[in-house]
Amino acid sequence: MSIRLVCWDLDGTLTDSVRFVVDCANEIIGRHGGRILPFDEIGERTGLSLEELFRLAFETPTDEFLVTCRDEYRAHYDEVMIPVTALYPGAEPTLRAIREAKVMQATVTGKRARDGERILRMLGVGDYFDLFLGGDSVAVGKPAPDLALEAMRRLDVTPDQTLIVGDTRIDIEMARAARAHACLVLWGVAKGPSGGEDYVARTFDDVRRIAVAAM
Repeated sequence: MSIRLVCWDLDGTLTDSVRFVVDCANEIIGRHGGRILPFDEIGERTGLSLEELFRLAFETPTDEFLVTCRDEYRAHYDEVMIPVTALYPGAEPTLRAIREAKVMQATVTGKRARDGERILRMLGVGDYFDLFLGGDSVAVGKPAPDLALEAMRRLDVTPDQTLIVGDTRIDIEMARAARAHACLVLWGVAKGPSGGEDYVARTFDDVRRIAVAAM
């Protein structure tokens, strides 16, 4: 195996922000009298579209109402959550080491691509990335393979040269569907192996070794 591209999830993988997703979603749900969702119910679904997430909280929501919730979420997240978002310890040196090893890096987040780029540039690591993709970059989001395949297409790599890194089964399902290598990290939502991943990372050093040592 020779890895040429590492595709990163954001929330719960690079950024310590799953709790912000949960708090923000429930803020909007509460405004509209929906069912407040437990942390784990939202956490394990990070990466899905916001409309799918809000559908869980209301009995018969219209598409128009779900779009309203999505837009309110984005406005609240931009104003309140993005300014306090932080990288997990160890993320920056790992991103730098992978970059220095001439391995390309891309985001494959459920967020809008420009939001992912904004966050990573704010945190000082945007220059380590070759491509920023998000839920609005493809017609079908996670766990479909479209995001991963689009990253491969744009950066001209094959699935066997690609490592997908994420913290939920949704990320692993996307990697499997794209026939890429899958790495599950255990510092976000997942607390143990899911059974579908090729690698399990307990530290960022584990990810670095998988990505760089395989060259």
